[in-house]
Amino acid sequence: MQHFDEKHEDLFKATGNVIRRLRLKTGLSVNIFAYENDLQKSMISRLENGKNEPKLASLWKIAEALGIKPSDFIKEVELELSKDFKLLKND
Repeated sequence: MQHFDEKHEDLFKATGNVIRRLRLKTGLSVNIFAYENDLQKSMISRLENGKNEPKLASLWKIAEALGIKPSDFIKEVELELSKDFKLLKND
């Protein structure tokens, strides 16, 4: 298992928070959301809990399942993070 630094973990948690928030707005449980959108329940659960590194293709499919554009999904993640969030280290 790959280990990530705190910044990456913050990004994963923010992504998971957005997935959970938007999924709950649909009124669907993880089981039903996954089933109806041909997604793996375990993947959704791990992402929502910030335990997995999100893959672009997975995020794209999740955004579509949530009824939003992938760019809007990323904007939601960006808003979830602190304003000064950066993955690159500032020297």
